[in-house]
Amino acid sequence: MQIVGKLLSALGGQGPTLLVISLGAGLLIHPLADFGYELLPFSAFLLTLGSFLTAGLAPPETGIRLPLMALVLAWVGLVLPVAAAILLSFLPLDPSLRAGVLLSLLAPPVGSAAAIAGMLGLRPRLALLVSIALTLLAPISIPCFAAALGLGIEFNMAALAIRLFSIIGAAGLVAFLAVRFHRKLLSVLPDQGAATGVAVIGLIIVGLATSQGIRTHWMSNALRFDAMFAAAVVTNFGLCGLATLTFARLGSQTAGTIGLVSGNRNVILVWAAAGFGLPPLAEGYVAASVIPVLVLPILIKLWLRRSSFSRFIPQNLRPRETAG
Repeated sequence: MQIVGKLLSALGGQGPTLLVISLGAGLLIHPLADFGYELLPFSAFLLTLGSFLTAGLAPPETGIRLPLMALVLAWVGLVLPVAAAILLSFLPLDPSLRAGVLLSLLAPPVGSAAAIAGMLGLRPRLALLVSIALTLLAPISIPCFAAALGLGIEFNMAALAIRLFSIIGAAGLVAFLAVRFHRKLLSVLPDQGAATGVAVIGLIIVGLATSQGIRTHWMSNALRFDAMFAAAVVTNFGLCGLATLTFARLGSQTAGTIGLVSGNRNVILVWAAAGFGLPPLAEGYVAASVIPVLVLPILIKLWLRRSSFSRFIPQNLRPRETAG
């Protein structure tokens, strides 16, 4: 059993790299993409369980009070979608593409938000609370917002609500028991890294599964998909940066966590809620939105590593900035 614990810890430690590898492997090897697609329903449980475990084994976090939670929930679940709807109303976008962009922002944060926060040294418990709260509200908030914004998309939220509550309930129960009896499970769950490793397995499955849709949309119209991919990257990274700067006064860890849950949305959930019946442009944008979610952790890791390393470089050896 110790081998399992060591493997999970290794997966958690190399999570950002493995997410990118899984996406590339699915694009290059078709059977792997098909295999991931078959396991996609199970990945939701692993992502949620890994997030619960990561938050449960994380060091204590101070300052998670009701005013902070209300502020973050309002920002992620209300301010950003409304602001995006207002902004997009002035842009000459195809209605289907507009629907895809807005749907990606109506989605709650990814189920693995707490695990990703753990990978990046942010606040897993804050990320978990925001992610779970908005996910539980999704069966009401998504169809209401979609109707108010005139997206013209039908949702089967009743069936999805039952599935969401079942997944969250089962994952929460398993995580509670694992944390409660952690001393007896040290060989399987030795540390927080192993807990993150559980979510990494789920993210690897997502990377493999979504590569199938990405390849299909890219082959049907490469130029159009590249444009949607660029828009998805700008939206994801832009919202992460905007939220981090907006809440910088709350400290780098809190601001970074709010940035994480602002940009990284569970677009697969919205896709499933629509019965996989989105218009082609909207579906293509949703597929493209998965890529920055999987790539962001390694980019942040590389940036943090570069920032830490640069402090040890003598001033006279650092690259000089040139004017103009």
